[in-house]
Order: sequence, then structure tokens, then C-alpha cells
Amino acid sequence: MKRFLPQVTIGLIIVLITVLHFLTPLDQVVWHEIYQRLYYIPIIAAALLYGLRGGLAASIFTTLVYSPHIFLHWQHGHFDYSINQYAEIVIFNLVGGVMGALGDRLKQAREKAEKNAAERQKAYDELQKTFEQLLQAEKLSSLGELSAGIVHEVRNPLAAIKGAVEILEDELAADSPRREFADLAKKEVERLDKLVGEFLRFARPATLSVQLNDLNKIVKSVAALVENQANSQSVKIEKDLQKNLPEVLIDSEQIKQVLLNLAINSLQAMPDGGQIAFRTSENGKFCLVEVKDSGDGIDQKIIPKIFDPFFTTKEKGVGLGLSIAHKIVNQHEGTLSVANDSGKTVFSLHLPKNS
Repeated sequence: MKRFLPQVTIGLIIVLITVLHFLTPLDQVVWHEIYQRLYYIPIIAAALLYGLRGGLAASIFTTLVYSPHIFLHWQHGHFDYSINQYAEIVIFNLVGGVMGALGDRLKQAREKAEKNAAERQKAYDELQKTFEQLLQAEKLSSLGELSAGIVHEVRNPLAAIKGAVEILEDELAADSPRREFADLAKKEVERLDKLVGEFLRFARPATLSVQLNDLNKIVKSVAALVENQANSQSVKIEKDLQKNLPEVLIDSEQIKQVLLNLAINSLQAMPDGGQIAFRTSENGKFCLVEVKDSGDGIDQKIIPKIFDPFFTTKEKGVGLGLSIAHKIVNQHEGTLSVANDSGKTVFSLHLPKNS
């Protein structure tokens, strides 16, 4: 009903003006001339609101309801004045047509302006996204070069320390309480060596070995890998996989590592149970994989930092897992992003289709 309210209002105004004509005595010519001019208001309003069709519809309706008044009241006794009123009716239709055409032009100009504004906003958003990706890539590249240098300087001393501890351990009696310290030292050296290995992996990721792969199979494989851990945490795994999804040219093992990392992050966010949903689909020139969990979501303030190296919210986390995943996806000329959907965390992996 609200949709037709303006049309009904315009029609009622035209009818009201016509009623005033009929109720006003013929000797009050000035009032009749005023009423004639009032017709232009609804005609112009209809033209501006609804264009040429609206303007002509209003002027034709005015002609239909106003003509009987001229014919009945003015045709016989005031013939000259009735001719003037018929001419006014012609002008009504001319104004309706001209203003209607102008209304159409204004509508087209407004739609074009809105379209241009939307395109500019889209271009700005894409530019902002590209800038953020370039900034992230620069961070990763700089840190990668730094990490590569540090790794070579640290790994050799670690190997020497581990060897020295093992030699000292051999000289201790089997029941010596000092063996506990030797074991502790070896574990810490191994932990540091593992950490240094992560740095090296981040600094110099393996060369891609790409071939056409089915993303659905990779998702199923990752889901199977985390199934036992999910069951132990009462986490339900759901898969919504698009049928006939195009194959993509990727390194399957590295993309599997990315998805496995995302799935493990989701499990860590739901120690008391929940749900992980894997979803695949097509999105323009990309194939999309989404990993959504029912945890508490990510604080909006830290989302811009989530892929930064060494950024972590875990007490014992290193903060390289998501950075490595981001770097792997970039190597595939894809994008990895994160967002909160109704308070739930959604990681979105876009990989270009094979052209």
C-alpha cells in the first residue's frame, strides 16, 4: 500500500482541485484561474517522481476530470473563456510531457551518479585491500630475510650444545640425579631447534610443486586428519562441498598444511566442544574454501594483526602458523582472510581457477 501512496495522493489532489471548480460560482473567475494553475503542482510532481509516463498520466487524468467542468459550465455562456481553458488543457499535457522527459533524465543522471559512487567505493576497497596485502607481504619478506640469517647463526651453536650435553650425560652414572638436568637441557635444545626450524620454514618456504587438484578431496583429507582430535573434544565436523568444483593448479601438500593449520586453530578455540564447518564454492575467478568454527570469535581489534609474524594470543604460541599459511597462499596467487560472521570466526581461502 505504501508503494502506491504517492500516486493516490497525486490523483486525490487533482480530484480535489476539480471539486473546487465545480463548487465555486462561475462569477468568481479569479478563483477558477487560481485552481487552473494549481493543477500544475500534481502534474509536475508526478513527472519528477515517475518520469514521462508519470507526467503524461497525471496530465491526461487532469484532462479527463477537468473537461466536463468546461463543457457543462463554460461552453455555452462563456465561450471565449472556455476556449482559453481548452488551451490550458493542451498546456497541461505539454508540461506533463516536457517535465516527464526531464524527470527521466534526472533519474538516469541520479542512477549513473549512484553507480559511479558504488564503483568508486568498490575500487577504493580493492585498493585498500591490495595495499594491506602488499604491506603484509613486505612484512613477511623482511622478516623472512632476517630469520634466514638468524637461523644459520643459531643452529650450529645449538648442535654443539646438544652434543656437549650428551657427552656430559655419558659421564654421569645411570642413577645420578644430575641426569634429570641433562634431560631437561636436551629437551630445551630440541625445543629451540624446532623453533629455529619454524623460522627457516617461514623464511624459505618449499618450492611449489603444482598440479591440478580437487579441493574437495583436500578438504576431506584434512577433515579426516583432525577427526580424532575433534571427537575427543566433542567437536562436530561438517562438510558443505560444491559438486563439480573446478580443479585448481596448486601444491596439494602445502594447501593441505594451510587448511590443517586453520582447522587446528579452530579446535584450540573450542576446548569444550562445538562445530567446525568446511565449505567449498566458486566465487568469480576463484575457488573458495571456508573454515568456520563456533568458538567465541576473534576480537575485531586484532583482526588486522592476525597474520603478522609472531602475533599470537596463546600463552605458548610462537605466532608463525598463520603467517606461514598466509605466505603459502600468496605463493599460489590467492588470498587468505579472516572475519567474524555472527560472532563466529570464518577463514576464507581464495585460490584462482585454472585458466
